[in-house]
Amino acid sequence: MPRGRLEKYREKRASERTPEPFGGAPGTGVGVFVVQLHAATRLHYDLRLEIGGVLVSWAVPKGISADPADKKLAVHVEDHPVEYIEFEGVIPAGEYGGGEMIVWDIGRCIMLEDPEEGLENGKLLFELRGHKLKGVWTLVRLEKGETGKEWLLIRERRGGHPILEDGSLPESSILSGLTVEQMARREEGWYPGEGVAAALEAAGAPERQVDPSEVEFMLAQPREDAFDDPAWHFELKLDGYRMLASAVDGEGSLLTRNGHDALPTFPDIARALRKLPFRRVVLDGEVVVHDAAGYPSFRRLQKRARLSRPHDIRRASFEAPASFYAFDLLAFDDRDLRDLPLSERRRHLRDVVPEAGPIRFSEHFEGCGEALFGQVQEMGLEGIMAKRADSRYFGGRSPDWRKIHAARRARFVIVGFTSPAGSRTGFGALHLGAYGPADSAAGATAGAASGAGGGGDDLALHCVGRVGTGFDEETLANLGARLDELKTDGPAFVTPAPVGDDHTWIEPRLVAEIRYKEVTEGGLLRHAVFLGLLPVPEEESGSGPRDGDDDREYVVPTDCRLPRDRRAALADPVRVDTSPPPVEELPLSNLDKVFWPEEGYTKGDLIAYYRDIAPWLLKFLEDRPLVLTRYPDGIDGKSFFQKNAPGFQPEWVRTEAIWSEGSERDIHYFIADDPATLVFVANLGAIPLHVWASRIGSLDRPDWCLLDLDPKHKRDGEEVYAPFEDVVEVARTIGDMCDEIGLPSYPKTSGSSGIHVMIPLGGQLDYEQSRTLALLLAKAVAAEIPDRATIVRNPAGRDGKIYIDYVQNGRGRLVVAPYSVRPRAGATVSAPLAWAEVGEGLSMEDFTIRTMPERAREMGADPLLGVLSDEPDLMAALDALQRRMGG
Repeated sequence: MPRGRLEKYREKRASERTPEPFGGAPGTGVGVFVVQLHAATRLHYDLRLEIGGVLVSWAVPKGISADPADKKLAVHVEDHPVEYIEFEGVIPAGEYGGGEMIVWDIGRCIMLEDPEEGLENGKLLFELRGHKLKGVWTLVRLEKGETGKEWLLIRERRGGHPILEDGSLPESSILSGLTVEQMARREEGWYPGEGVAAALEAAGAPERQVDPSEVEFMLAQPREDAFDDPAWHFELKLDGYRMLASAVDGEGSLLTRNGHDALPTFPDIARALRKLPFRRVVLDGEVVVHDAAGYPSFRRLQKRARLSRPHDIRRASFEAPASFYAFDLLAFDDRDLRDLPLSERRRHLRDVVPEAGPIRFSEHFEGCGEALFGQVQEMGLEGIMAKRADSRYFGGRSPDWRKIHAARRARFVIVGFTSPAGSRTGFGALHLGAYGPADSAAGATAGAASGAGGGGDDLALHCVGRVGTGFDEETLANLGARLDELKTDGPAFVTPAPVGDDHTWIEPRLVAEIRYKEVTEGGLLRHAVFLGLLPVPEEESGSGPRDGDDDREYVVPTDCRLPRDRRAALADPVRVDTSPPPVEELPLSNLDKVFWPEEGYTKGDLIAYYRDIAPWLLKFLEDRPLVLTRYPDGIDGKSFFQKNAPGFQPEWVRTEAIWSEGSERDIHYFIADDPATLVFVANLGAIPLHVWASRIGSLDRPDWCLLDLDPKHKRDGEEVYAPFEDVVEVARTIGDMCDEIGLPSYPKTSGSSGIHVMIPLGGQLDYEQSRTLALLLAKAVAAEIPDRATIVRNPAGRDGKIYIDYVQNGRGRLVVAPYSVRPRAGATVSAPLAWAEVGEGLSMEDFTIRTMPERAREMGADPLLGVLSDEPDLMAALDALQRRMGG
């Protein structure tokens, strides 16, 4: 940590007189923020963003508004140590900043542009993911400020929303639940729990300390159907870990049903438990980690629970924060609440739990179980809990608490079975499979490829686990006989399958309907239950039709696709083989965020595409300066251009410094030489990838000359486009002319509206000579077909013709890389073409993130590769071109 950045902070404070931290801890390595509400001379907010290992801070005197129309003054103050993220308390009167302070919000801060450069230039763009503040924000320094420290804080019109529907945000701490006024009263001797304590005494709660380690959990009995009853409370069944959270005199614990204290695994929850301002509190609840859409994610929770290194745990506490949903209050101070009715316990629970933060109140709904269950099914959630309002709390399973699962259903192919055990007949369990892209055979992460669960003919069978419940004796016997008819030598999976004598494999002809809870990290069904066989065509099943099946809709086994959940396995960190070792992991974020609203394609689809297309794309990126255009909220959101690497990239991501004459400084460009770097830049929200025509080591010698065919023009001030057929005709004319003069040429779609024709140079020309060649060719073509082509740069003067843009041939000029995705409807891709394809019927929409990986696999040799290796006789070609033009 840069100690010098805290000198001003320390100069203003005396460590023996203030409870504030004085620094020493390193930065989080993640990027965090904290907002503190501070009752100093005047009540104000302090916004602190982690930059360079410290909290760069602004005082916001008139509050932080979620309304993009509100521009709030923010005064830049001294940097604070990173430990300040959880400081709240009272700074003594007379000391610098004297007054009460609470943690109003805390969370992750993602810098969307280079923060150090932003501090210097006076503009910061960042995304906040807190308990209250969510979305993208800008800080802009006022050029005419009185002190030079005045900035404006503005929320961008994209992403995020207030935590409360009415737009207000609670003024209390997300850790202690106290307001600044209550913090002051507490300093004067007031006890925040006195009201709850008095009410519990009046309710007759016995005076008896509760040791959380001795509490036996109250458990629910399962029930199949939802119901309505005014005497019952209904809650969401959260897909998390059931735990008892306790805080005793500032010390916390988080006990599992096995008695293990999980508090060290969840420092985000521990932080809040330590700050609860009560003598003793014991809460029953569930630890949950949410996905990008805000739904509980058991996969993400498991991933957090498996971490062991303190650095990894701390990092995950901000990247995938956990919440403790409290649904019961078992003890408060020295009183045992377990003999009180549930409705009474929950009434006091609401007074104990902060309004917002890592510890949350789990809401309930009285009487309306059926409506709640219907909503849960629509949302794909775990299910609901039903609890009698008058139920007492006691250990073990009770009919007063019921759990009602809202399971999912899907069709899967039966691929094999295990041997029966004990007295069971027929078989033990069925091996199940589903069809997905063949190239996703490398495991669950690869199974998340963009085609999973979708269309495409290049399909293969993937293992999704087994089902061993839901069979009666008749099913075991009848289905067992059908399985014996289809035995084969080995599994039909492309993914790894179990081995051993206990497993028998069959031809994949039978289809079963399965109810399951979710898909695990490894892509396997969790809590699967067999519901029945579905009818398949005669030629698929290997046997004739059965009675009663004639009028039923048949199911073709290849229609059984990987469940959509499988794509979420892409949330696993990407393993990166660094040089030198060891292997590192690259965490991914916001994979479920929709980037293409019309098609429903997500950021996860984008990352999966770039990972899968890497073998073809990287040939055109190797050693080339790479420029990103980032779309943090997808193609309909705000975007920004990024040449300079942000500085927080992993060490294994290659960058190269290139002096910029215009900026008069070095620009640190990304260089993408490996699939992991592609995944890294895609995870930044980069959709199109633009590259230089030259490489590091020979920056002044381009590999190609570019003719960019642009159909855009203006008519009566409106932007319109010439027919794509005209683009094709101009491209063909260029190709024919190049053939005639002995110059190789290679076409690709732009992925947007035009065609790029690339002419290999073999490093023989500099950029000025390359541009001259492009100009000569453009003039020749425009003269050849003057009714279709023009070299007029002004769109208003193109008269509906195709503009042959030759200007893009210059040092630092960019072209969208072959195979790059474009930020337009359909998720189209810049596709390499053979000249035979440039003709009638060519359509930009044929090349998308869904179709391009399959096309790349099937096309054999890349039709564009020659642009990287050909060394044409340029002098002979130029002579032929001049003769053709009559020069």
